[in-house]
Amino acid sequence: MNYIVLDLEWNQAADTKTKEENQLIFEIIEIGAVKLNKDKKQIASFHELIKPQVFHKMHQITGELIHLKIEQLENCRTFTEVAKDFLAWCGEDYIFCTWGNLDLLELQRNMDYYNMKPLTDRPLKYYDVQKLFSI
Repeated sequence: MNYIVLDLEWNQAADTKTKEENQLIFEIIEIGAVKLNKDKKQIASFHELIKPQVFHKMHQITGELIHLKIEQLENCRTFTEVAKDFLAWCGEDYIFCTWGNLDLLELQRNMDYYNMKPLTDRPLKYYDVQKLFSI
């Protein structure tokens, strides 16, 4: 089994009107991950920026936090393209490791928004590294 250490970045509506018009609250604009083998040695990495399809303006706070401008995402691939490649990269036998549960929640929400097949039909197993670190 491999461990997929995952970090996502997402954007949100830059104004209240746009936020109210959309079903998607947070749009993933970057997927970053490393793959560790059973011995917890890094064996691969994945990183790709994603072209926004929902929010075409960068929320001011988001832009400051992640140091990206919306223009840097214009020529990137769409979420569905990147997510399909990312999940194929994960392989068959893996477990996610995330800092809290929000990344996986937003990954599943974005996949649902684009009518992609869910990650699983059961509760998703993962390691919350933040919780483990605090212990």
